[in-house]
Amino acid sequence: MEHQTDITFNIWSVLLLFGFLQGLFLSIVLVTGVSKKKSKYFLISLIAILSLNLLNYLAINSTLYIKIPHFTHLSLPFLFLIGPLFLYYIKSILSTRFTLKRSDLLHTLPFLLAVVYMLPFFMLPGDEKILLVKNQIQSNSQVLDLGTQIFSVTQILQCLVYIVISLRLLSKKSRANIGKVYKSKLMWLKKFALGFLVFWLIDFLALLWYFQKGFIDIRAYYLTMFCCALAIHTLVVLAIKSNKAFTEVFLDTTGEKYQSSGLLESDLKRYLSEILVYMEKEKPYLDHDLSLSKLSEDINKPKYLVSQVLNVELGKNFYEFLNEYRFKEAKSRLTNPEYRHLTILAVAYDSGFSNKNTFNKVFKKLSGTTPSKFLKSTSQTDVR
Repeated sequence: MEHQTDITFNIWSVLLLFGFLQGLFLSIVLVTGVSKKKSKYFLISLIAILSLNLLNYLAINSTLYIKIPHFTHLSLPFLFLIGPLFLYYIKSILSTRFTLKRSDLLHTLPFLLAVVYMLPFFMLPGDEKILLVKNQIQSNSQVLDLGTQIFSVTQILQCLVYIVISLRLLSKKSRANIGKVYKSKLMWLKKFALGFLVFWLIDFLALLWYFQKGFIDIRAYYLTMFCCALAIHTLVVLAIKSNKAFTEVFLDTTGEKYQSSGLLESDLKRYLSEILVYMEKEKPYLDHDLSLSKLSEDINKPKYLVSQVLNVELGKNFYEFLNEYRFKEAKSRLTNPEYRHLTILAVAYDSGFSNKNTFNKVFKKLSGTTPSKFLKSTSQTDVR
């Protein structure tokens, strides 16, 4: 039985094609990039699955499925890998030593069950697949049977759960004592995760609408597919216009120079503990001339090692780390009656700051207010 149908393109077909081509372009760019970090490959896998899903609905919308019937719906089981891949992607950025374990294979179980569920359709001859899809398109609806309900609900809820877990990990990390650069990166990743969450919530709302109607309206898919294409487009624009920001945030290249050091995460944490104990006990930050070289000499650790520990474990450079201690000291002295006879500048100098401008800038950034306003507010509190 032959099916003679011309390939038809409408506005939705163009949008789906544009989204797929952008996803393909971004995947190729990432694959050929120099970065070797695990996070890159998780991101590529996510983009590839979303792009294949766009291609699937492009084939259906444009009647291209008649030419390639066995490609139809091949992408659907892979949707069950989106949640785990997203979680692994976030974990691989949050931990430089993240590795997959055998137990992580359990996360692929929904994908394997989805393959089994779709197997009867995949095994059909091409003509029968074409007839099934054509009937759905011509009626603009698909019967919402129990199997389809379970498949759709499970897939969407699974993604939502994984994204919520990822957001919790990001929120927990952002509350830790980390540097400005690292905190900014986490903020971008949280926005990315929230955007992903919104996408699946829209898909879930569409599913609730299907339940109310009693069937799946194929046209309603285009809204979620448009959101998917828009998300890929946003990533592509960011990668092109702000390549450095894209690689630092989404590929985590900021710490890549330390990947060949061979230090274990346990070693880094131990060295960090030693540095923190020394800072609290000896208060070297009160010395105006304290430098990375001098600190490394004092604790008998190589300069590159101290820098790596601060960057990897805290997401801070040496001066961010140092100025936070000086800020805490100055803030403590400003609220201590014993130092009320000193000027603000004298307190800043005694706390380790060597000039007024640096002190004001650091204080405003870490407290959200100027030293004079902070002192005034504490004085009013004491009067009350």
